[in-house]
Amino acid sequence: MKKISILKFLTVAVCCSTIFIACKNNDTDPVPDKVKKLMHDWKITSITVPKASAPETDSSLLKTCMADDIIQFNSTGFDFQDGAIKCDTSIFYYSKGSWAYDLSADSIQLGATNPVKYRSWKVVLLNDSIMKVKFIDSLNPANKLTKTISFKH
Repeated sequence: MKKISILKFLTVAVCCSTIFIACKNNDTDPVPDKVKKLMHDWKITSITVPKASAPETDSSLLKTCMADDIIQFNSTGFDFQDGAIKCDTSIFYYSKGSWAYDLSADSIQLGATNPVKYRSWKVVLLNDSIMKVKFIDSLNPANKLTKTISFKH
């Protein structure tokens, strides 16, 4: 009789333990969909600024040497790389550093380490294959420009 009571107790204990372990909350901050979509290698397809003479239209700043430039986003940071055909940095700094996605402002916050610079990109479009961002370029403080960069992957 005692053996049956002990066996029942152990069976109930094992079942309860299994249920409690299975129900344990294993969700450690699920990654938002926008962040998942961002974490790829993105190739530049265009860089534009509004025309001074006609602000409603854009002028292209994309140079031939930028055709193989990419930015990589992963869980450890970002790396904006100049491709095999080297460009100057007058259009955009090639840099690396940390990043975060601000869901409330729908923007990508970049903390570059080389050159040391902080930048915020407003996300205009982000889907499975296209990313389009806007930012104010302050390389020349007297002539701040709103630039739009489009990427694909």
